[in-house]
Amino acid sequence: MLAATAFYEDPLVVFCIGLALLILFFWYFATDIEKRKRTIGTILIFGVCGLCFLAATPPDKKLKGGIDIVGGSSFTLRVQPRETENGTSEPPTAHQIDQAISVLRKRLDATGTNEAQINRLGADHIQVQMPGVTEEESDNIREIIQKVAKLELREVSPRNSEIGPDNKTLAQRVHEGSEIVPGYRAYLLTEKNEAGQEYSTPILLNRRTALGGKDIEQAYPDPTQQDAVGIVLNNAGADKMIALTQNMRPKVDRIAILLDDKVLNAPVVNSVPLSKNFQISGLREPGDPKTLSDALMNPLENPLKVETATKVSAAYGSAVVKQAIWAGAVGLSITFLFVLLYYRVAGFVAIIGLLINGVILFGIMAMFGF
Repeated sequence: MLAATAFYEDPLVVFCIGLALLILFFWYFATDIEKRKRTIGTILIFGVCGLCFLAATPPDKKLKGGIDIVGGSSFTLRVQPRETENGTSEPPTAHQIDQAISVLRKRLDATGTNEAQINRLGADHIQVQMPGVTEEESDNIREIIQKVAKLELREVSPRNSEIGPDNKTLAQRVHEGSEIVPGYRAYLLTEKNEAGQEYSTPILLNRRTALGGKDIEQAYPDPTQQDAVGIVLNNAGADKMIALTQNMRPKVDRIAILLDDKVLNAPVVNSVPLSKNFQISGLREPGDPKTLSDALMNPLENPLKVETATKVSAAYGSAVVKQAIWAGAVGLSITFLFVLLYYRVAGFVAIIGLLINGVILFGIMAMFGF
């Protein structure tokens, strides 16, 4: 059986078998000789059944189980409102929910979780079911799901470090709420000193986003720097970058790079104007550049909040499978017995047809990964 299964998995063998069955299929309809038609039809049926049987053997490896059978994790997500440029909340639209589902599918496919089932629930909820994942994999996937990867570039206010009468910078006064600057908002920038200790300082940024995730054409871990991600902008993004930087003062003015509303860094512009390529650096944890670059290629327009997380044990699924097999075997046996006693030969033909239908059904499910 193992040799037959390995033989079937050879792509050339599958192609040849499929081609032969296709020729028999057309030959069956082309011939008018009844005896030949019956012979071809019999060979065609046995060929299709044999192909489907090998495709579904062994069933525990070839047939994919759902979350209620093999266990796994299930998340119910709520699509959050997003903040507009004037600071108000905007509820998610149908298009944004569809975009979130599409992004989740791409992100999970990139992690190898291509069996995840993603469905829309109600007006603003999404259900994600992942059969066969472990508890550790489930925790990692939860982080990937919730990462918005909303990249923004904003202009740092030229008055950011302006010292007031209280000996505080303008950014610090705005952050504390003692002063308001129209069109600007204070954020916290976390940096490291020479001793490697982290500290945070307020930074005053323009409320208007100069560039966003839609302007990114490519994001990749920088091969020359382990803590950095290289960014390539599309043509529209390059035009926005030029418009942002062309009037800036080299080695004086700064641009802040934000991810999910958190300031990553705020480098000084060394030359103007900048164009298509720039770099995000300062990623501290191993694997962050790869995770960030994957997320930036599939950014979410709206944040996602995990409202419920359910873990299903595989032991429960195993018990369900055993019960279903026994119930099916007993039910089919009683049905077959009744059909044979009542319909005799016609009943026997019907049973054979039902068995062939079942073999073909499970074979197709195995071939196409249903």
